[in-house]
Amino acid sequence: MNLGEWSVRNHVTVSVMLVMILAGGLMSYTTISRKENPEFTVRTATVTTIFPGASPRKVEELVTDKLEEKIREMPEIKNVRSQSLTGMSLIMVDIHDKYKNMHEIWQKLRNKVSDARPDLPDGVMTPRINDEFGDVFGVVVALTGDGYTYREMKDVSDFVRNQLLKLGNVGKVERYGVQEERIFAEFSNARLAEYGFSPAHLAQMLSEQNVLQPGGDAVVGTERIIISATGEFKSVAQLRQTSLQIPGRPEAIALGDIADIRRGFIDPPRTLARFNGEPAIVIAVNMAKGGNVIEMGQAVMKRLREIESRLPVGLDFHLLSYQPRFVERSISEFMVNLLEAFVFVVVVVLLFAGLRTGLIVGTLVPMAMMACIALMPPFGVELQKMSIASLIIALGMLVDNGVVVSENMLVRMAGGEDRLAAAAHAVRTLWKPLLSASLTTILAFLPIYIAESDTGEYCGSLFVVVTLTLMASWLLSLTMMPLLCHYFLRPRQQKQTFAGRFYRIYRGGLILCLRRRTLFLLAVIGLITLSLWGMKFVPKIFFPPNDREMFVIDFFQPYGTDIEATVRRVARVEKFLRAHDEVVSVGSFIGNGGPRWYLSLSLEDRGANYAKLVINTRTVEGMAKLTEETRHYLDRNFPDTRHSVLRLENGPIVGAPIQLRISGDDYHTLYRLRDAITKAIYPIPGVTNIRDDWGEWTKKLEVEVRQDQAKRAGFSSRDIALSLQTQLSGLPATDFREGKEIIPVVLRSKEAWRRDLGKIESLNVYSFRDGRSTPLMQLASTRLVWQPSNIRRRNQTRTMTVKVDVTGRFTSAVLADVMAAVKKLQASEDWPVGYFLEYGGEKEESGESQKSLAAKFPLAFGLMALLLVAQFNAIRAPVIIVLTVFPMFIGITAGLLLTGDPFGFMALLGVVSLFGILVNNAIMMIDQIEIEKAAGQTLQDAIVVSAQKRFRPIIMTAITTIMGLVPLSLQGGTLWSPLANVLIFGLAFSTVLTLALCPVLYAVFFRTGFGGYQWDAEVLEKGE
Repeated sequence: MNLGEWSVRNHVTVSVMLVMILAGGLMSYTTISRKENPEFTVRTATVTTIFPGASPRKVEELVTDKLEEKIREMPEIKNVRSQSLTGMSLIMVDIHDKYKNMHEIWQKLRNKVSDARPDLPDGVMTPRINDEFGDVFGVVVALTGDGYTYREMKDVSDFVRNQLLKLGNVGKVERYGVQEERIFAEFSNARLAEYGFSPAHLAQMLSEQNVLQPGGDAVVGTERIIISATGEFKSVAQLRQTSLQIPGRPEAIALGDIADIRRGFIDPPRTLARFNGEPAIVIAVNMAKGGNVIEMGQAVMKRLREIESRLPVGLDFHLLSYQPRFVERSISEFMVNLLEAFVFVVVVVLLFAGLRTGLIVGTLVPMAMMACIALMPPFGVELQKMSIASLIIALGMLVDNGVVVSENMLVRMAGGEDRLAAAAHAVRTLWKPLLSASLTTILAFLPIYIAESDTGEYCGSLFVVVTLTLMASWLLSLTMMPLLCHYFLRPRQQKQTFAGRFYRIYRGGLILCLRRRTLFLLAVIGLITLSLWGMKFVPKIFFPPNDREMFVIDFFQPYGTDIEATVRRVARVEKFLRAHDEVVSVGSFIGNGGPRWYLSLSLEDRGANYAKLVINTRTVEGMAKLTEETRHYLDRNFPDTRHSVLRLENGPIVGAPIQLRISGDDYHTLYRLRDAITKAIYPIPGVTNIRDDWGEWTKKLEVEVRQDQAKRAGFSSRDIALSLQTQLSGLPATDFREGKEIIPVVLRSKEAWRRDLGKIESLNVYSFRDGRSTPLMQLASTRLVWQPSNIRRRNQTRTMTVKVDVTGRFTSAVLADVMAAVKKLQASEDWPVGYFLEYGGEKEESGESQKSLAAKFPLAFGLMALLLVAQFNAIRAPVIIVLTVFPMFIGITAGLLLTGDPFGFMALLGVVSLFGILVNNAIMMIDQIEIEKAAGQTLQDAIVVSAQKRFRPIIMTAITTIMGLVPLSLQGGTLWSPLANVLIFGLAFSTVLTLALCPVLYAVFFRTGFGGYQWDAEVLEKGE
């Protein structure tokens, strides 16, 4: 008893199983995690190290280099990219894509950084490692408060954060734009000198008086009494009245008499956030692992509405990014596409197979889809664009199994065979070729799943969904289909099976091709060659932009720009943007890039000269126009800045589409090569916004200590450096405790001295040993020098990246012109020895993705070949099957040229999908030839009869697949249209050719002539 017979005999059990599949699919659909795009692991961590006051070169030599040496010892490392700035080292650690367990790797990174800690110089703060660099925040809300202070807004944000963390789906809550409070004691050098104080002495006295320390305990009778000595400051007024003993004198003086005490925020601020031109605190909410982003968003918004209703007037919440809205819209649009595709497929089946058979076969489609949806969560697949599109792709392919089984049973039942016997025979003869065909199609998708790249991870759900759908289709075809056919199929006697008009036309053309097979094969080879040559006219792209109504601006002022100056310029850009009706809102992050609210968002830059603006618009069409206007506005009004106006990207993080990395040792040479490259590529059409990641040189005031004089006067270089830092940046003296808040008390000179470099030589230098002071001019001289503002390295080599945006042309076309221009420059005598250039951006990412995919093709192809050889126990049949695939390039090239779609990674996935479908068709046709030969047909008759028997299923599979993809082609946007069109045109062209090519190749490989062949209608067209 085989599976078909068992299903009929146990129809109640099978029926219950089908109901359970349907119920499981529906339940899974309501509870499955939903996302806009598939996730991929961001295998990057940052190591940030503060070295106060050090120049970029000192940071590079004493901090960055030491850390890089240790980090590079890790075998998992792909790249180490570093940025050495004034007072800070930022290292980006990239891990090879093949590694999955990031927790262990990040722990190894921490160990390596700890190992390097003893090699770092004194004064370097402990390196901070951020291994959550890739976390995405699904809900981003701005809190504004007209007339409220940052302190009041921070208190509200603290409350909001605590409330949101109590929600079930919320993982973590981060805030941006929060200003850190300080209590400043601003002194004048004259007053300190008058009373003999030094800043270090003041800090020591304040620290000794502001005590929070247990005094012990005492046992009194049976009680133990805790003793504590009060001494900590209770208020700013108390701090101001703090009594300080004047050195060498019996009297004391209040701190407020020698310094102005005020409460404020870090000045200048390190980072700021704004919303629609107002100061803001941005609250970003990250979803807990395994949560549902839509449910999280609804819960967060409900809680925020409850909180907002109780807030004072003027404090308001504003949505900056709300991922659940895009997820709902995306899934809704794709589910409509899926429903439309389902209707098209069922209609095609009904037209080809008739009402009764069509309904039976059509039942297979929703059942296989429900089985797939039920199994998606256990396999770690969420409902998102890629998984839903995969269902659409699989729709047409899964029909073929049901058609073959139902037609086999129909023919046998029409010939008088018992229904149960027909079911048993159909399953017994078809389970193996159907399984082989399904597995071969699945194996075509395998390289996508096992490719070791971000792109492979991004598209990995395609393999899982196609596998689940096709295997469900195969299993249901062997169980549900025999059961339904047994009870509902009504066979009728069929005569002259191939006497219809379409069969006569097809047979006539097939026999002509078999007789003129040399000419036919040459024509096919010629068309394939022509199509491959024509591919050079198809524009290339990696991933198209996303269709969200959002764009971002990366806005760089010259290095060394004060953050307040950056804010003023950002305000001008905000004003320009908000004047457009198309703009809904503008969020700005100054000093850093804010939260990662979109997975492919590039977030690597920070600094007082940097801002990222996030713009929400009303429509995609209006956004496209506004981005061009914004680019022109920035070019005209801020010629000294570097800026990028960018739409959101699909796929992995790329950054600028064209990147040229120049590597070498000398700063000046790198800048010279940058200028030469800029001059060479500037005239190229489509090139815009050329910039680099080093920036221009910045000014530094260098204090040259006259060591002999300083030593004679009793001052060290450390005294001078710390005195300058104290008076200009501030010296932390103690902490002021207020509830849960700990606010540092900072000593520094008054603003008039801090802002005027002309007075710097008059600043007092204090001896931290005995408190004596003397003007700086007595110990050192000052001079203004220029230095690189930002030293970048890649794998321990200084590397400057020239970045280029593209407008009006495809990146591939512009890149070809850029590479030609740069190649000439490299070939000239001006290019120095020891300096190297490589390309990043789309070229690098696309190349790595394609390379990772190609590396897995041999495995998939080998398994496919093994499967085919095992099925036919021969070599020639598998070779024929593979050769029938190549005509797909004719349709692919023609389709892309006709539609104007570029060839990118999604189109490449379409080629892979097409390969699987066409191999499936060839397998079933050759298997039918083998069956006819075994039944006693001559080889010539077996070829012609088998081709006609497979004619309708192949055509129906092709049409159902094509019709199922029409919604994706018309409504799938720039991401999915190329994939759908590759499948539609490739399948349309290659299906027609496969119906002739497969029989012709079989005749050639098995050396069968058709010169005198005649079709015997009386014998061969009778019903079976």
